[in-house]
Amino acid sequence: MPTKQNSTYTYVDTQEKLDQLEARLRHEPHAAMDTEADSLHRYSAKICLIQLTLDGDNYIIDPLAEMELAGFLDALSQSTLILHGGDYDLRMMLGSLGFRPKRAVYDTLVAAQLLGHTQFGLVAIVEHYLDIQLSKQGQKSDWPRRPLTPEQLAYACDDTRFLETLVKLMDAKLEELGRIAWHRESCEAVVRATAIQKPPPDPEDV
Repeated sequence: MPTKQNSTYTYVDTQEKLDQLEARLRHEPHAAMDTEADSLHRYSAKICLIQLTLDGDNYIIDPLAEMELAGFLDALSQSTLILHGGDYDLRMMLGSLGFRPKRAVYDTLVAAQLLGHTQFGLVAIVEHYLDIQLSKQGQKSDWPRRPLTPEQLAYACDDTRFLETLVKLMDAKLEELGRIAWHRESCEAVVRATAIQKPPPDPEDV
């Protein structure tokens, strides 16, 4: 997995771009994923952005654009997903888009818990392992509003561009402690739990 965190991204809001991303996804073994939803501003929440990082390359997908998402979602379901606080994202993806993962999920928040961290938010974890301070601006954005600002998009990109590197670092520590199997089982439990629809907790509140 890459050790450099690329801050650039491709904004995917046309069918051509989405088809190209789908084709790449079908050849990628894993994908770091996050979502942004409008649950803070509306009663019925829906996915407003899907962020992905594939081998160091970042993508921000706009599901509110006029695109057919079925092929993309099928390709995404075939990837091993890396998430932080995956309970929230998987519930939102199911409720909004009918998405369910078909392969393993690696949750860095669960890894942080098993490694004894007392702060589980992505900002704290990135600072601990990479000595990088992420901005919290954009956390309470009105994500359905278009166009999105450069600051909003940079915030969204930050949610996935460090996850591949975190997996490498956290896995090494889990291995040292003999907790790899424990982590895998805990992530499987998260996936099973998210098949049951209920209002999702937002990991940003952790």
